[in-house]
Amino acid sequence: MKRYICLMLIALLILTAASGCAKEHGETETVPAATPDGDPATEAETDDPAYASELPELSFENETFTFLVQHDPCFRHLYDVETEEDSSDIVISSVFRRNTAIKDKYGVTITAVKDGAAPAKAKNAFKSNDDTYNAVWLKVDDFFSLSIEGAFHNYGGDVPYVDTSKSYWDQGVVRDFTYGGKLYGLMGDISTSVSIFTHLLVVDTALASSLDVDVRELYKTVSEGKWTLDRFYDLLKNCNAYYDKNGNSVRDGTDTYAFAVPPDMLWSLTAAAGEKWVVKDGEDYYTVTPLTERLQKIVEDIIDIGNDKYTTVATWNVGTVPGVSDTYNYTIRTKFYEGTALFTDTDLGVVLEARNDKDGDFGILPEPKYDDSQDHYSTYAYPFYPLLSVPVSIKGDKLSMTGFIIEALAAESYKTLTPAFYEKALSGKYVRDEYSFEMLNIILRSRIYDPLYFYNWGGSFRDSLVNMLTGNKKTLSSYYAKGSKALNNSLKKVYEKFAAR
Repeated sequence: MKRYICLMLIALLILTAASGCAKEHGETETVPAATPDGDPATEAETDDPAYASELPELSFENETFTFLVQHDPCFRHLYDVETEEDSSDIVISSVFRRNTAIKDKYGVTITAVKDGAAPAKAKNAFKSNDDTYNAVWLKVDDFFSLSIEGAFHNYGGDVPYVDTSKSYWDQGVVRDFTYGGKLYGLMGDISTSVSIFTHLLVVDTALASSLDVDVRELYKTVSEGKWTLDRFYDLLKNCNAYYDKNGNSVRDGTDTYAFAVPPDMLWSLTAAAGEKWVVKDGEDYYTVTPLTERLQKIVEDIIDIGNDKYTTVATWNVGTVPGVSDTYNYTIRTKFYEGTALFTDTDLGVVLEARNDKDGDFGILPEPKYDDSQDHYSTYAYPFYPLLSVPVSIKGDKLSMTGFIIEALAAESYKTLTPAFYEKALSGKYVRDEYSFEMLNIILRSRIYDPLYFYNWGGSFRDSLVNMLTGNKKTLSSYYAKGSKALNNSLKKVYEKFAAR
């Protein structure tokens, strides 16, 4: 991990040198350099075994590796699979360089078939034993549907050369997607897609300055492990952010608020509290999490924040906004861009878009822990990200090559794609200081994955939880008694299908 951090810090230092200064509270000051333990140049040259590939020297002259990639309007990762030419975009350029390096070293050309019907194509390949596609990228719900049908190889033993213990593989994915001892999908440095959908808090620094909210003090609070839901809510209530912008003496969507949120705040803040709705039992299968006093209190606190009409503007209570038809995106995107929300609960994809669309600087923070007893931050990713799978129709030498190239791409991505993505995320209109990298690293390296979010087991269980939030109803205990039973029945059916294969 130390080598990874040092590489990122070097990228940050380059950015800092380019930017020269950052503005805080209307003052111009030199951005202090981030200082890791030890000499960055020395540490960066030292391979951490957790990140260093242990692949042997092999050659696959004139072979082609073909990805099948699900093409979806909401699927924002297509650019980092393959590209035929270099680009002025730093991330796309890193993909070109990564794939070129793989071709030069191992003789394999990386290609991709991008198709909205990829789930059906993957299923047909599985049924017909077609080995056209070495690997497939499918959105998480489509991935899971096919994985329990037996369409993919188990990374936990069937795919040669893939070492899931390496840190360039997302260890949260390895932990949370392993089911019954089998792992059929992976994610990590090989793609930025799950990072794009990772939730966080953005803070408008100009508005913060006008309200005497010290953003750097917030960064320090995060670094000290003291960024909790109570502290966050106290800030929302006491910062006096509400402003009747249009002067009509009516609380409406055009006014300025402390917090702008979508219904996903329920998932992001529950995950930030370290809680899941579906967990593993003693045999590594999914079951409903028990309803504890802690979980019930977390949900009630989230409902309070989401329905506090003086601090929070939400997609379910924003009302009619003149000239706006899509009030959902208006709440979580436009209010952030126009500076009429101090904080916004959104994802990193919106933040990247804001580099071009927002006037003024902003900062990023992880979603708050629930309380001081929680020993680490946790992060929610909106379930539109893909997982990488190897079809069971890939066999023999082709399977060996497939595993080898997947591992090689992941290891190379750690050195090329991930630093480029961090640099892009930290560029443009952004408060660049000694905490910027640390905040982004906390956010992207602390994801947890709850199956409830990507596969709506139990029919209305998930929807009913959202209805509690949007209806301002603290009825979790009464609903849990019946809703959890339906959910567990659905989980049992998944287990039976999985066990019958």
